[in-house]
Amino acid sequence: MRSACSRSRRFPTRPWWRRSSRPSGRSRSAARHRPPFAPPWQRRAARFRSGDLMTLGVFFDGFSSTAEMLEVAAAAEEAGAASLWFAQHMGYRDALVWAALAAGATRRVTLVPTAITPYLWPPLPVAMSMATLSEAAGGRVALAVSIGNLLNLDQSGVEPVRPVRVIRDYVETLRALQAGETVRHEGVVHTLRGAAMRFAEQDSYPLYVASTGPQMLGLAGEIGDGVLLSAGLTLASCRRCIDHAEAGARKAGRDPAAVRKAAFINVAVSEDGASARAAMLRKLAFLFRSRGHADNIASSGLDIDHQAIIDHLSRHDLDAATRLLPDAAAQAFAVAGTPAECRDRLAEYLAIGLDEPIIEVTGSREERTLALDLIRQLAKEGA
Repeated sequence: MRSACSRSRRFPTRPWWRRSSRPSGRSRSAARHRPPFAPPWQRRAARFRSGDLMTLGVFFDGFSSTAEMLEVAAAAEEAGAASLWFAQHMGYRDALVWAALAAGATRRVTLVPTAITPYLWPPLPVAMSMATLSEAAGGRVALAVSIGNLLNLDQSGVEPVRPVRVIRDYVETLRALQAGETVRHEGVVHTLRGAAMRFAEQDSYPLYVASTGPQMLGLAGEIGDGVLLSAGLTLASCRRCIDHAEAGARKAGRDPAAVRKAAFINVAVSEDGASARAAMLRKLAFLFRSRGHADNIASSGLDIDHQAIIDHLSRHDLDAATRLLPDAAAQAFAVAGTPAECRDRLAEYLAIGLDEPIIEVTGSREERTLALDLIRQLAKEGA
């Protein structure tokens, strides 16, 4: 059973845009269906197809060096990116550490560690890290949470039990901690007996729920400030995910437009196009280690042995997994090719209802320059 949270305000009244929307003294069950508070920046509608303000993000997968990340982070901000997202891929660079380092290399962009799983990271340490990051970055932070990759969880000896309940609890607990409340809560995975943040006034930052599964997408629409979609989705899968999130928002009595829709979109650009497409296949093979991509792969109509890819990656054989992908996969699941081809393909993703496309900037220095030029062009068009 869950116990009610004991909530006592620890800090002075904050400006209205940073107050928690969860009233003091209300039980979690009573507050469960309230629409999450959206800070001012989040209420900027970003509809590419209607010509309103479009915001572009850049994501880092943790595979490149820290020095390269910092160089790209500064260049992406200069090119007009609005946010930097740091993926928490197990065994690679740490998302929270990278976000903290990027805080010192940037001045304007929002920094978003993603997607932190409650099965490996308890809520209080995450709240501490996010509060510290917010302090270092002047409040320009957000956080994405998710179940996590099932293969990675299995390798860590973790069974993701009752995921929808666990993510709901995680979001509510993080919000309570970020609001400066003392939390007493018995959950499926974590129990808190009077946990609280004990330094400075906490900023209220947006919480995204990352998923591609129908139930979790519905939960994102119900309780999230935003929904984050995985990289490697076909256009059809991306639209289906948005539909599930919007249905969850309507079921909870929320305006679907209040839920920000963000998506990672793998982008590889080269002058000849061929080298970009070849590099993209390797990225997609790594992404498809997740069983959650089964329906997405089926929606492409391509002949892909998904289970064989998972088997190869469980043995850490990325080369063998990559060889199982046909060349057509680079365009079916991502944006890869010449600058003109990438611009046209990216426009298709932007037109289906995303508020914030989040693209990757990787490859050689020349390829990174081409990707940054694409961001600069799109940011100028969306301004």
